[in-house]
Amino acid sequence: MGTRSFVLGVLVGILIALLPWEPVFVWLAGRFDLARARHEEQKSLSPQAALAYRLDLTYEQVAAKPQDFVGKPVVWCVDHPDPNVSFLEGRPSQPLVWSNDEAVLRTGPKGHCTRMLAVVEGAGLQGVRLRFIGLP
Repeated sequence: MGTRSFVLGVLVGILIALLPWEPVFVWLAGRFDLARARHEEQKSLSPQAALAYRLDLTYEQVAAKPQDFVGKPVVWCVDHPDPNVSFLEGRPSQPLVWSNDEAVLRTGPKGHCTRMLAVVEGAGLQGVRLRFIGLP
């Protein structure tokens, strides 16, 4: 049994040594670059995100007096399952309209929102109008 395990171990070691490792290293480098880019994005957005958390604006506040909040940042949990379909935290009664809808992340099934940093651009009959900035 000992010799058999030793030979098997040597064969596995040789096989591992012969594997093409370049794709693995390329994949790892790509993951590292993505993580670094995400960190840099969060760092650059942190002042706006901090202000959004301090202001703590609600949908109701913005919808009632949009002129008071134009240009102010918000961090809201958004459901955005399809293009041109977006609403606040599983509440279709609180629709959101994006000036840059193509940049907004699509979310999963209804009820799985994603926290997003945005700037208020106004409000109207279609809902609160926002411009997506990034993920806080």
